[in-house]
This record gives sequence, C-alpha cells and structure tokens, in this order.
Amino acid sequence: MDDSEQSILERRQLRHGYRSLLSDAAARKKEYLEDGGSLLLEDLDRANDLFSAVQGTAEGVLDSRFLVMSADIGARRAHMMRIDSAAFDSLEYVEKVREVLYGPGRNADEQQMAGAPPDWAAVGTVAARFSRQPPRLSYIFGPLMVAAKERRRAEGARRRERASLTGTQQALIETMAEGDVKRQENQTTKLVQRVHRLMVQTGPVNLFRLVINPDSFAQSVENIFYVSFLIRDGKAYIDDSSGQPIIEACEPPQQEDYQSGLTKKQLIFALDQPTWRTIVDTYAIDRCLIPPRRSKRDDAGLSQISSQVPV
Repeated sequence: MDDSEQSILERRQLRHGYRSLLSDAAARKKEYLEDGGSLLLEDLDRANDLFSAVQGTAEGVLDSRFLVMSADIGARRAHMMRIDSAAFDSLEYVEKVREVLYGPGRNADEQQMAGAPPDWAAVGTVAARFSRQPPRLSYIFGPLMVAAKERRRAEGARRRERASLTGTQQALIETMAEGDVKRQENQTTKLVQRVHRLMVQTGPVNLFRLVINPDSFAQSVENIFYVSFLIRDGKAYIDDSSGQPIIEACEPPQQEDYQSGLTKKQLIFALDQPTWRTIVDTYAIDRCLIPPRRSKRDDAGLSQISSQVPV
C-alpha cells in the first residue's frame, strides 16, 4: 500500500470518527445540559485527538461543525445558570462588619452610641484570611460620597430664579406651556388637510415637485412631514413603477380591501441639505407645488406659521 492510498485511508477514518462524534453529540444534548460538564469535556478530548491528524478541508469542516455544536451547548449551559442577585444581603454584610468593629449584639449599639472608636484592625485581620493584597476602591459596595449638597444648591438657585420672575413673566410661561402643544397640533392638522385638498386638485405629480421647496430646506422637511400623515392614513399613495416617485391622493382603503390582499407600506424618508440641493438641481425645481409659508409673531411673541396653501 503506497503513501497516497494510506493518506486516503486515514482521511476516511478521520471522517468516520468525526461523524461518530457528531452523532453522539447530537444524541447527548440533553445529557450535556444535565451533566456536570464531564461528558462534554470527554467529547472535546475526542475532538482534539481527531484534530491532531486533520490535514484536509473536509475534515476541518467536520471539526468546525462539532466546535459550533459544543459552543452552542456551552452557551445554553451558561444561560441555565441561576444568578441570584439577592444572594448578597448588603444590610446583613454591614451589620456583620459593625459587630467586628464594635463587638457582637447589643454591645455594638452601645459602643457606637457612646462614640467608641471602631476597631478597623480587627476588620483587617478578618480580611487578611482571604487575601494578602489590599482591596481596590472598586470593591467597595456603594458610593463613597453623595453630592446631595450640590443638588440642594442647584434647586435653591432655580427657586431664586423663579422668585425673581415678575407676575407677567410667570403667567406668560404658564400660558405657553399649556397652549403651545395644542396650538401646534391644530396648526399641523389644518396644514395636512390643506395639502390633501391641493393634491386632489393637482392629480398625479412627482413627489419631489410637490414637497421640495427650492428656497427653504426647512419647509421641504415640513412638507414631507405633512405628506407622511396622508400616506399613513391611506389618503395618498406613491407609485414608483415608472422609476419616478409619483404621488396621488386616493380614498382610504376599507377593511375588505386589506382582506383581499392589499398591503400598506411606509418608508423612512431621509433628507439632508446636500441631498435637498441635488434634488433641486436634478429636477430643475424653481417652485414648490405646496406654496411657501411665512412666519409671524403674535402679541405674546410666539412664532406662528401662516399658511398660504389654498383652502
């Protein structure tokens, strides 16, 4: 028998050994989890013995399969380990340390109340039984100090600042806090409704020509925000079968439409200033179909949006 035939025979024996090992491992998964770990270690030793003779790719693949299987079993064993966070009782630990410092039982209370100095040397003697190295600060349970005074000073500063406000300023702040959110919600609803009426009048149109304002990046983002409500409610849809995003107003689908196979999809539209400028240049957009809006200020000094979208 020549060397090549001997090599082929060895490879066959190796593959047979690996297949036997994989078969045994698949049958012993439950035993691996219930056993203390000795059974898995024995099979790992078998794999190491086989791997010492591996020279070909096919045998290496079989070895990697067993490695993945053993890693999965190890992960499952680790997951089954119970980590009891309540096993360390901090109050009991402090009480034990206090007894070492001042004495056992009620004597510790009496000594501590009397102002007796704590016996830290006794604590060091107990700790020396377990470690000859001094513990680092990271071993201390809890913070060394609490910045309670810092917080009180900050709260006091805020109280003084609030007290320094005039009655008119405080009333204005309260009015803004209560009314701003509701006012903004009403304004958004009105603008979404106006954009929908504009789309009904316009018909199918390129999405970019509808929402991109060539003179204002901020209002382009606002327009996309308003149109997103119409897409969400099914009052508009986008068709890109032509290679261009064509948007059109539509009637909201009914329940039977969804039952017949209709699906609703929403996408995240990301727009930054370089992309906005590229869209303006590519489509030669000189005006936005959604008319621009100008800002004004009311008597309280609040910024408002006055829409020029046709009603």
